[in-house]
Amino acid sequence: MKKIFLVIITLSILSCSKEEKSIDYVIFGGKIENLDGGEISVRNNEKIIKEITVLEDGTFTDTLQNIESGYFTFKYGNENSSFYLKPGYNLNLALNTNEFDESIKYTGNGSIENNYLAQKYLNEEGLGDLRAYQYLGTLTEKDFVHKMDSIKQIDSSFLKEQKDLDPNFKTLEEASITYKWVNQLNNFEAYKNYISEVKGFKVSANFPDFEKGLNLEDENLIIVNNYNMYLNRYYSKKAADLVEKDSIDHDLAFLKTVSNDVKSSKIKELLLYSSARYGVSFTTNLQNYYDIFMANSTDEEHKKDITEKYNKLIKVSKGQPSPKFVDYENYAGGTTSLDDLKGKYVYVDVWATWCGPCIREIPSLKKIEKQYHNKNIAFVSMSVDRQNDYDKWRKMVEEEELSGIQLYAPKGNKSEFYTNYGIMGIPRFILIDPEGNIISSNAPRPSSKKLIDTFNELGI
Repeated sequence: MKKIFLVIITLSILSCSKEEKSIDYVIFGGKIENLDGGEISVRNNEKIIKEITVLEDGTFTDTLQNIESGYFTFKYGNENSSFYLKPGYNLNLALNTNEFDESIKYTGNGSIENNYLAQKYLNEEGLGDLRAYQYLGTLTEKDFVHKMDSIKQIDSSFLKEQKDLDPNFKTLEEASITYKWVNQLNNFEAYKNYISEVKGFKVSANFPDFEKGLNLEDENLIIVNNYNMYLNRYYSKKAADLVEKDSIDHDLAFLKTVSNDVKSSKIKELLLYSSARYGVSFTTNLQNYYDIFMANSTDEEHKKDITEKYNKLIKVSKGQPSPKFVDYENYAGGTTSLDDLKGKYVYVDVWATWCGPCIREIPSLKKIEKQYHNKNIAFVSMSVDRQNDYDKWRKMVEEEELSGIQLYAPKGNKSEFYTNYGIMGIPRFILIDPEGNIISSNAPRPSSKKLIDTFNELGI
């Protein structure tokens, strides 16, 4: 009897020991050819979780702790790629920066799933115009639906061809294909309205009912980007109704809609934070936005992050002294500081040559600058291009004949003016009064009629 008791005790101890040693990490290493930097960074959908040193011979290796199965991104130099990690993976990456995406090859545990993802991305690139809204918006409804159905079939067939995929990963990818199709169908009206001179296009009664049977509360899919995109679009549409009903801004309406309508606490937290982590820096109703988020978020780390952003942004609210830029290089020669422009209103455009939305604002900005040329306002375009894009900045200013005061921020998005304003994305437009105080840290864009309305209210 004593022997049986000792055996039970021993088995219990061994069982506890196994549980304590459960694997929650990934070993990630590899070799990079044609080095373009010193570190390779790995991030989840919220933040960088590890920065790994790349040695002089191009090799790197590290252990990523506390990993849950899901999609991650690695970045090296100016390029990045998505990959899938699962506790226990020992994954090796081979990469040549001269042909970044085309060269990616994985070996080791987890290589089957990740070589599939690498090729899947190349397949996406191979679609060409079929990814471009400018082309998709020209199609008839019938042709558009046919092409989207064909792409879905091609994606599904490629997935089925793969052998020995992790079953959970395969389920996630099946969902990703479905929601990619759903999102494209969901976008068709917007595509048509964007490229058409006649607005108000609506799909016909024969358009597929793509939302039938979809689950808005599937917590297993919250790591799938296409699912998250669908949820954001769905609740954004619902928020539009609240905008009209309560006459509030869309960003506030979105937080309220998600807080009231989403049942799953995990999905609610995901949507609240994914919106607020950037949205808090763009909202024109900072206090209300912050209050709504804090009242409905349950994640202490998320609340801490948004509070830190709020405390920074409240310092650049209306009426506060503007953060300054000092001795920034002026394309026309010499340097310029904000203090040099005292006595005038100052409209600052924070932009970069690689930023598509920034470039699209240039024609409207030129028009506004010409209209207000002799008025008491200075137009400052501040490039936050990286140092290795400095020549591109100068070339674009020259070729596009950019007017106004063209400045170069010496440390890009780490420059003091940029960071002190808590900027999370560009383009960003800032309006400062003649005394150097902030009128708006998130002013209307040049393409918005609200900008002229603002100038008129100020008597510029």
